[in-house]
Order: sequence, then C-alpha cells, then structure tokens
Amino acid sequence: MTQQAASASRGLAAVFSPLRSAGLADQVVERIEQAVETGLLVSGQRLPSEVELAAALGVSPVTAREALSSLRARGLITTTRGRNGGSFVAEDFLPSTRGALQQLQALTRLQINDLGLHYSIITVACAGIAARRADATELAILRTYLRPSQETLLSWRLVDSEFLLELAAIARSARLGRELVRLQADLGTLTLLPYTDKAFREASVGMRAAVADAIEARNSALAETTTKELVHALIHWLLDEHSR
Repeated sequence: MTQQAASASRGLAAVFSPLRSAGLADQVVERIEQAVETGLLVSGQRLPSEVELAAALGVSPVTAREALSSLRARGLITTTRGRNGGSFVAEDFLPSTRGALQQLQALTRLQINDLGLHYSIITVACAGIAARRADATELAILRTYLRPSQETLLSWRLVDSEFLLELAAIARSARLGRELVRLQADLGTLTLLPYTDKAFREASVGMRAAVADAIEARNSALAETTTKELVHALIHWLLDEHSR
C-alpha cells in the first residue's frame, strides 16, 4: 500500500466507525452521504458488504440493509448482483456544498464554537507530539498535503483532512488518532465550505506550510501555535458564513 493510500484509509476510518444508538439506519445513511459529499467515498467506489458494514458501524445487518436501500432510493449508490457485484457510489455523483450549507444552518454559533474548540485541542496535541517524533520520510509525506494537485473543491477538502490526519499518524497516538477521525466525521461536509473561498484556499497553504516548518524544526510550541491558527481560521470562516 502506498503512503497516499494509507493516509486516505485513515480518512475513511471516520466513515466506518461505530454509531450512536438512536435512529441507526438514518445515521448510516447520513454517514455515507457525508462521506460522498466530502469525497472520502468517490464515484464508482465499492462499499463494504452488508455484513462488513454492520460490523464496522456496530449495527445489525438488517439496519445496514435498510440504510443501503435508502441510499439506493436517493440515487446515491447502485447495487449489482453476481461475482463482482456489490454496492457502489453512483458514477455520476459529484460533491456539492448544498448539504454543507444545510448542516451549517442547522447549527448554533455555540455548537460551531464547541466543535472548533474540540477539533483544535486534538489537532494541537497531535502537532506538538509530531514535532518531537517526525522523521524525514514522514515530513516529506506531510508536505505532499500542503496544496492539492487539482484545483477542485474536493481536492482542497481532502488536503485539509489528510494533512491533519497525517499529524496524528506522525504522533503515533492511537487514541488521539481515533478522536480526530471521530471529530472529522462530526464536522462532516462543513469543511467543504471554506474552500469555496479562493483567499482562504491560498491562506491555508501558507498555514499548513508553517505547521510543517515548525515540525521540521522540532519546535513543539510553534507547531502547536500554527496548528491552532489553521483550525481557528477554518472555524472563524464558518462562523462568518453562519452570520451571513
């Protein structure tokens, strides 16, 4: 497995982590829908089987089947039979900001701030540890997530997610990594929105580079400060958009 593929698989862990107890089928639908909207699951990608999905999310196979049926009805996935069959993300599906805007409108400013505070605490902790543990290979991988190779909304969103997940991987803390994955699932499509803003996109490149430079210099305090600035910039953008 390549380093890029390994990092992407960490992002997908947010999709297939256990759910809460109420409205399980709806939560499965929401989790898969958000993953497609944010590009963690892409057009044509095969989903786990009903049994695998149920085991990963901590639900019954009946619940998984109900959720997949709902996703098919929405046109989000297609299912084929036979030896190479299964459920796949619809080929013509493209991520959009519609769901993200609806999610943002449904939150209060207090809830957005709370999400941001938690996100900041976890990412800052990862950055501080990463500055003490990173080797040359890990730094090189981290720098591949400064700017996406394509100028698409999806590519920018994935760079944002994978850069922070790479910090957790360098920190080598399973507990921090799991919490970061969970928070990214909670944020869902919200992190698409700031990257519709060209000025924010360019500013984010500089902020990620500053984090990488601090880690390379093994300056934990600076790595923590620059990571906090990166997360706070994203949350403040969302708060400003919420006000508008």
